Amino acid sequence: MAATPDTGPRGRASWVRGLDPWLLDSALAATFVVVGLVTTTGRGDVPPADFRARDAFSVLLVLAASVPFAARRRAPLAVLLTAATAVSLLVALGYNQGFTPYFLFVAAFTVGAAGPARDVAVAVTAIGLALVLLVAVDSPVFDAENLIGNAALFAAMFVAGANLRIRQARVAALEERAAAVERERQEEARRAVADERLNIARELHDVVAHSMGVIAVQASMGEHVIDTEPEQARSALHAISGVSRSALTEIRRMLAVLRESSGGDGAAPPLGATAYAPAPGLDQLDRLVHDVEGAGVPVSVSFDGPRVELPRGVDLTAYRILQEALTNVLRHAGPARACVAVRYEPGAVVVEVVDDGRGVDGRAQAGPGGGNGLVGMRERVAVYGGTLDAGPNPGGGFRVAARLPYGGPA
Repeated sequence: MAATPDTGPRGRASWVRGLDPWLLDSALAATFVVVGLVTTTGRGDVPPADFRARDAFSVLLVLAASVPFAARRRAPLAVLLTAATAVSLLVALGYNQGFTPYFLFVAAFTVGAAGPARDVAVAVTAIGLALVLLVAVDSPVFDAENLIGNAALFAAMFVAGANLRIRQARVAALEERAAAVERERQEEARRAVADERLNIARELHDVVAHSMGVIAVQASMGEHVIDTEPEQARSALHAISGVSRSALTEIRRMLAVLRESSGGDGAAPPLGATAYAPAPGLDQLDRLVHDVEGAGVPVSVSFDGPRVELPRGVDLTAYRILQEALTNVLRHAGPARACVAVRYEPGAVVVEVVDDGRGVDGRAQAGPGGGNGLVGMRERVAVYGGTLDAGPNPGGGFRVAARLPYGGPA
């Protein structure tokens, strides 16, 4: 459906605010010129005295009282002083001032709304002196009673302008605050997207690197024994099938979570998404060890301390660290044995993988400039404020140990 323009008061106000201020002020000045010239014509029998006949000087004063309003918003104080001087001369010299005194109220309002406090003080002083001087010169159309009334009107214009300035400043502050909140929200959204991408990268790295490592080793072994030991080759193919299915299940799980969280419209998750396996944890350590042993690396597992149910995130992180460490043993340690230790402490869990292989020898260094594996481990551990120690053992081999705190003892 086509949008209709807003023709209400708010729509008209927005349309006016969208015009060029210089154009609006020029139109106002032109209007004041016409009104000033029309209302100051001829002589009139105005008690207590007649006006002086209009001449070139009076026309010049009318123009001086109206033309400067084209710069009303650019130089409000200068416009007020110029117009006030011209109108005061019209009154003091006995010319018909017409509607020109009303121009000064517009100028006073503008100074109050746009000028700094110093300009307002100067304008108030100038208007006060002009009113007093008009009374002092004994103008036929301006007396003490006019002074009081005009002083009150000018004061009202200055106050109204100042109130408008305060209101505009308050609205601008609120808009700036809203813009800052919106910028912060967008920045948080960008950070959330970046964090989510990093989490996905970690998950994909852990799943794919481990699975491809096991598959590569099993495939290489099967290729070498397929002619001489078909049963062992068949076992390698069976292991490849199991690992690939497990990897595919985890990848599907991640994709299902991504689809479900990115829908944003309350739609149901894709068909079958809830049937995928949940995120792995230490309860699936046996399956991980079985995959690694099937690839030719003997693994021993030990537990220390009373086993407790870990928070889901800590449980997944502990599993991923063990998975990455065992994958590194499989890929880089050469012929080796690995020992996995899980220790439950009050409010923390410690996982450790030690092997007796070739030490570093091509695997990711433990320092800040290392490869993605150990970098990913450090990032995972840092999320929970834990610690990670990774490096070669003095007697040979490599050691990875992570401590993951999750709260006080139960």
